[in-house]
Amino acid sequence: MKKWRFVGFDDSFRKDVGCIVGCVTAGTLIEGFMYSEIEVDGLDVTDRIITLIKKSKFRYQLKCIFLSGITFGGFNIADIKQIHEKTEIPVLVVMRKKPNFDEIFKALRNVSYTEIRREIVKSAGEVFKIGELFIQLAGCDLVTAEKFIEVSKLRGNLPECLRVAHLVASSIIHGESKGKA
Repeated sequence: MKKWRFVGFDDSFRKDVGCIVGCVTAGTLIEGFMYSEIEVDGLDVTDRIITLIKKSKFRYQLKCIFLSGITFGGFNIADIKQIHEKTEIPVLVVMRKKPNFDEIFKALRNVSYTEIRREIVKSAGEVFKIGELFIQLAGCDLVTAEKFIEVSKLRGNLPECLRVAHLVASSIIHGESKGKA
């Protein structure tokens, strides 16, 4: 049986330097990587992800795009609905903790284009609990989302592509991997 391909995006940043890394897996086997710099607290992460996917040799094989949250490089917020619409691939946001939207909206007051960012956060939709994870989704239902997560895990709760993307992005910015994926 041929394994499904997934891509998981995570970020790392410091001060004004940020990047996203996409790790492509077939099931849990690493097949490739994508990379782009992003603006810290910018508005470019959605377009960067879409461009990486559209230019990728894996584009037509990807079953799902996993994101490690919707905020990248501080408050550079990914629009999951737009990513799904432009790539025609389901998008799953996978988080260990349920987001505190009151705190997020409060913090957004400290960056430019507050209302645009606020609308992107709202458009990501409802947060669902699957096992010990919290997810938001675009382009698939909960049953399919749960299946994608289950077949993409190697160890722990996270899809392997997200775990590896975190390690790589962190090592690019900090010289070695830091923190928990």
